[in-house]
Amino acid sequence: MAWSDKDRAERFSEELLESENDRRMNSVASKVATLKHIAVDLRSEAKDQNTILGNSGGLFDSAALLLGNSYKRVQGMRRTRGQNCKFMCYFTIFVVVFLILVYFLIGKVISS
Repeated sequence: MAWSDKDRAERFSEELLESENDRRMNSVASKVATLKHIAVDLRSEAKDQNTILGNSGGLFDSAALLLGNSYKRVQGMRRTRGQNCKFMCYFTIFVVVFLILVYFLIGKVISS
């Protein structure tokens, strides 16, 4: 059975189309694989960011609590200013007297 020129041309045309389809299919498959890789990376990054945001929320809450407690202590010190002032004066006098005694005792030990 002899192939006519028309049959050969059709067969050649079909082979060209098949080859072009295969090439394009491989190109699309490559692009899909790249997009899948990007999607997996985005998912991983989003999980990491959510974890970081969750942890920082707890840190901000504890910092706010710490600042609130410090503010309450300062307000309490303001209310009891007179008592604290007396205590600080007595404490300062005690420290000064103690340092003078230590100074003289060290001087006597060194001179002996």
